[in-house]
Amino acid sequence: MATSPKPTLEMKRRALRDQLFPNSESELWNRKAVNGFTTIPRTLGLIMTLLEQMFDRKKGHDVSRTYFELWCRAFDDYFIEVTDTEAFAFSAGFVSKGRNVRSWEERVKMLAALGFIKVAPNGSRKQGYILLVDPHKIVKKLKEDGKIPNDWWGAYNKRASEIGYTLP
Repeated sequence: MATSPKPTLEMKRRALRDQLFPNSESELWNRKAVNGFTTIPRTLGLIMTLLEQMFDRKKGHDVSRTYFELWCRAFDDYFIEVTDTEAFAFSAGFVSKGRNVRSWEERVKMLAALGFIKVAPNGSRKQGYILLVDPHKIVKKLKEDGKIPNDWWGAYNKRASEIGYTLP
């Protein structure tokens, strides 16, 4: 007697989704069927929270949106050519003309200082190319340097365990 294949986690989740949200398949973003997607670490939300904690948001130093926007512009080589700083700045939330590019460039410098990105010039543009570094390696170094709050570290370890990621 042949047994039916055991349902995978994906099949179980899809069945539950379809039960809770019938006929919703056509409303979903399908990264396998359309262009315009990227792969991001599942810990990115926590990493953005860490960045918010490390810099005073009240003084306008929220670098997390800039970091997220860089991830949104990355392909799987994590190498970004900065072609239009105004568009990068606007997408990161700097919408006021005049200071927008300067504010974005300041956030890029902050991210580079922490090690989350590397920056190289392109002609006269000082921030012409950006490389996204593995954020987990940077988090490990920040932890070793005593710069990570304990509550964040606990949440980060829990999330890494949930997604099956082994910390470096």
